[in-house]
Amino acid sequence: MTANQKPWWIWVFPLLTLAFLIAIPLFVWNATDAILNSTDGDFGDVVIDPSKPGYESYVLATPSHLTLGVDDAGGLVMVAIMGLAPNDEGGAILLLNPKTLLGEEETIASVFKSGGLVEAERALKDYLEIGFTTSNTMPSSSWGAYIASVSPVSVDLNNKVYELVAAENLSSDTSDCCFYEGVVQVGPSDIDLFLARSEGDDSGQLRHLRQEAFWRAWIERLSEEAEVSLIPGEIEAGFGRMVSGFSKGKFVIVNLSQDMQPEATYITRATVKDIVIDIVPFPLPSNPEARSTVRLLDAVGGLDLAADYSLELVKAGAQILIIGNASEFGGATELIYHDSKDADLVAEFQKVLGGGEILYEPLTDAAVEITVIIGEELNGRD
Repeated sequence: MTANQKPWWIWVFPLLTLAFLIAIPLFVWNATDAILNSTDGDFGDVVIDPSKPGYESYVLATPSHLTLGVDDAGGLVMVAIMGLAPNDEGGAILLLNPKTLLGEEETIASVFKSGGLVEAERALKDYLEIGFTTSNTMPSSSWGAYIASVSPVSVDLNNKVYELVAAENLSSDTSDCCFYEGVVQVGPSDIDLFLARSEGDDSGQLRHLRQEAFWRAWIERLSEEAEVSLIPGEIEAGFGRMVSGFSKGKFVIVNLSQDMQPEATYITRATVKDIVIDIVPFPLPSNPEARSTVRLLDAVGGLDLAADYSLELVKAGAQILIIGNASEFGGATELIYHDSKDADLVAEFQKVLGGGEILYEPLTDAAVEITVIIGEELNGRD
């Protein structure tokens, strides 16, 4: 997956329909109150036809999850960032090395060691500028129960990258390397070591590659079975929901360039932030002030706003709450903001979109902070 690919997990829900009102989470309920009680527009007639001018729908945040895996000694050995596809059918996962630097000296592992899940999640939210729907710590002893129903899981380590890293470790006379090779049958009794063992590789690269191979094999194995009961515990939320959803559709392990060295793992923050938005295209904000709320409207008719325009706005700092149609078709591209604090952000939106007129319309109780209307001049842009 690349930053240029269109996200394939997009969902929007028609405004004021019963199903929407039942399913929508608290943060969108609050937005509903804001819209119905605001002076920003006239909501006398509700348009329910998605092809008609004036139709608007709320965007439900992409379900996301953070799992931090720990070994028997309580050390951090896995960092997994996950996002689900629509209808919980498929999704994507990004695995980060626990030694990943989040600052000049601070790593995910060091933050976890001092502050546990709460502080590690906070640090990742600040670094990535998104929030997570749910999160959990996964003790090594818990993995056995998760794979028991489909064990042994056949994990194929026959790939050139793994073999190259293993060969480099062998050439350095590392006595602990290399225990795993070829196709490994992983069962409940040895899954903890398979996912946690460093094998003398201080960079953690061998472990990272094994974890990627395990996730690929495990989800593929689950996808071959129809029984939901194969996944223990809660599957309506959290880790269980992610795994269950992954097994029901296209599952992607996202590749990220990570320079894994013995002292730390180095990544490019801008790159990983963009990749995480590809996984979680409609994220929660990392904190209430982190993103500006946006209404994204089509002034052409028939535009695929979610696929063609929303992603770059989110990457620039938008929290898209509403997608729909302008009050009439045939209008030009406009970027309307109501508070002077958003001036620089709106200018950035104009830049990433490639045009549009910026309008400042002061309002104290607007439903959203910024409205972006896509007109004909941006239709079909490269």
